[in-house]
Amino acid sequence: MRLLHGKPLAEKVNAQSAARSAALQARGITPRLAAVSVGADPAANTYVQRLVSRGKLLGIAVADVALPRDTTERVLIAALERASGDATTHGVLLLTPLPGKLDEAHLVDHIARQKDVEGMNPFNMGLLADGRPQFVPSTAEAIIELLKFHGVRLAGARAAVVGRSTVIGRPVALLLLMEDATVTIAHTKTAEVGEATRGADVVIIGIGRAGFLRGDMVAPGATVIDAGINVTPRGLVGDVDVESVSAVASALSPVPGGLGAVTTELLLRNVLTAAEQLRPD
Repeated sequence: MRLLHGKPLAEKVNAQSAARSAALQARGITPRLAAVSVGADPAANTYVQRLVSRGKLLGIAVADVALPRDTTERVLIAALERASGDATTHGVLLLTPLPGKLDEAHLVDHIARQKDVEGMNPFNMGLLADGRPQFVPSTAEAIIELLKFHGVRLAGARAAVVGRSTVIGRPVALLLLMEDATVTIAHTKTAEVGEATRGADVVIIGIGRAGFLRGDMVAPGATVIDAGINVTPRGLVGDVDVESVSAVASALSPVPGGLGAVTTELLLRNVLTAAEQLRPD
């Protein structure tokens, strides 16, 4: 079985971004991202710190806007609108999941669409659904880019997406349609997920349930992309039961070592795109 490592693709994207960032710097523009989080979620904190470190290498300033767990919706909206209205900030990212009763679906309305580098604003989601994407959720985009980088054929392929979240499942299904794949989505109300996945050439899962996808749910020779992240006593694992799936699949993206690095680089690439569009020559 072949492992679809993300590092080579991440390095390629990084090299391209370095040239674009240098061009912006030469014009006196320092690309800036405001990463807004609530409640000190460990996974969110880790992601922000990775953005800070990788952004620094590219000359992208990343502001860690960390709000306490008891932050009200009004205060969070004010933070998002403040970042959206700041002329020196080119990208705004709201880290999820959010604690308590904070409504992500409503809050993303307050991120300016031209600075919505994670593609969460309804306007950008609509453009994606219409086949004219501007900014796309970075994990969903990383999945497609990783498949194409490793030469996995998507046109005409049968693809099964397990999960319908707005950051992975739904957007990646739309991106697969744009690549001319035939797409099936399985979710919490799907009676038998295995029925959807066993007939697929490509299986993508991102639901946050460790080891959910087993070998008996995968067709022989299928390509499997694991977008799950789960912290367990034995370390970081994905949504795929690696041992059983490895015996059946022809290719698998590992966790860690698969999508993570690519996702970070694509998010930072979107910041550069926003900076170029907001401050044209």
